[in-house]
Amino acid sequence: MSRLIVLTCILFIGCGEEALYGIPDAAPAPEGQEIPNPEPEEETPEPPNQTEFDEPESEPEENTDTPPEEDTPPPPPDDCEGISDLIYVIDKRDESLYIFDPETGAMDFHGSLDCAIFAGTPASMSVARDGYAYIRYADNTVYKVHLETMECTETAYQTDFGAFGMGYATAHATTWQDSLYVANANTLAKLNTETWELDPLGALPSQSELTGNGNGELWAILPLETPARLAHIDKSNAQVLSSIYLSGFPDPYGIDTFAFATWGGEFWLFVRSYGMGNSTDIYRAGTDGSLEMVVQGTGLNIVGAGVSTCAPGQE
Repeated sequence: MSRLIVLTCILFIGCGEEALYGIPDAAPAPEGQEIPNPEPEEETPEPPNQTEFDEPESEPEENTDTPPEEDTPPPPPDDCEGISDLIYVIDKRDESLYIFDPETGAMDFHGSLDCAIFAGTPASMSVARDGYAYIRYADNTVYKVHLETMECTETAYQTDFGAFGMGYATAHATTWQDSLYVANANTLAKLNTETWELDPLGALPSQSELTGNGNGELWAILPLETPARLAHIDKSNAQVLSSIYLSGFPDPYGIDTFAFATWGGEFWLFVRSYGMGNSTDIYRAGTDGSLEMVVQGTGLNIVGAGVSTCAPGQE
């Protein structure tokens, strides 16, 4: 690939539609910084009304980021062909895909979606290594889109899991093999794109959107908490391994639509606030909890973001 990137996901629960709708219940949390398990030390303010899922009281039984002992088979010959090194995003308004370049801030039109007549608008997206994107629509049907031809096919997904965000993550840092993870309002699951069977893995702290990477890491954004936080998630049981609190993130009461991705070792947040004429702003979040608006007013209503696990976890 011409550039190294970090995988994403896409979009958010209810983010949508992968948008966030309605007035959420805020769940306060500490100021912006990464806080590993167990609970933060006394000098870091402990958020009131924490749920039992905010941080596990003991180390998770299994950290799936650790590579297994068995050998990994070689990837197929066409692995990672036909996909961009950059971040794919969905515009809800014109139902089209764009490609966002985090280095330049450019947003280029990629192609129009022609997936559904009665499914509503697109709501969330993930990008696979084989050159396809999986897009959830407002009625929770899932479509498979070829990223070169934009040919769209409805999948056999029929599980009653509700609205969900999704993201790919590899099994560990030394393999190309990845899985698609999905999250509804309170549950993490793995979705098999061959059989379309859903495997629930555990409970999540609050409504979230997912992104993953080729380092075997799975991350969730919890935008309805105050402040919002990024959570490193154990892929085997949904336990929170560590949190990064985002001071200065938009008020959850004002968020309309949302999407989430990783690229270049940083997190990229696509947020539209309620209001006539408002469009999606783009934020960059660092692993130290820093938060910066890098693009104000894209002119789009972005409800999904995705990048494949073909990219390494760091630049």
